[in-house]
Amino acid sequence: MARTFDSIADDFFRLTAEIVWCTVTTVGPDGRPRSRILHPIWEREGDRPVGWIFTGKTPIKVRHLAANPVVAFSYWNPAQHSIQGEAVAEWADDPEVQRHVWDLIMTTPPPLGYDLREFGVTGPEDPGFTVLRLNPQRIQLLDGAKAPADFKPTVAVL
Repeated sequence: MARTFDSIADDFFRLTAEIVWCTVTTVGPDGRPRSRILHPIWEREGDRPVGWIFTGKTPIKVRHLAANPVVAFSYWNPAQHSIQGEAVAEWADDPEVQRHVWDLIMTTPPPLGYDLREFGVTGPEDPGFTVLRLNPQRIQLLDGAKAPADFKPTVAVL
């Protein structure tokens, strides 16, 4: 039975902060998937999580997201903690949003936050600073610490 995000929020933010790196999969107009490892940073907007990713606006990502903005994302670590989800992805081109994400990444302690200048961007107005926003629709979370006694994922539909 699906739950609300509130029921998994603490575990979601804890596990995404512990695992950090996330596989994000897009699907192109030809129906072929493409996965890549990205570094989202999550925050809460009202009763929902929002993911922010500094990532290149590559031709493949642009083409895939134009054809189908729904992405799959997943986290996993050897302790068998895992998160899988689906989200609508959109490029965040608004200057105020880019400033917010820049500040969020630059001021959040590592390993979630990091110095964006190490990637050759000088500020939120730099054309190389492109941001992808993830708006989850469904999140499935499995806390491996509860295994094997309880190895059922908790699902939240947003």
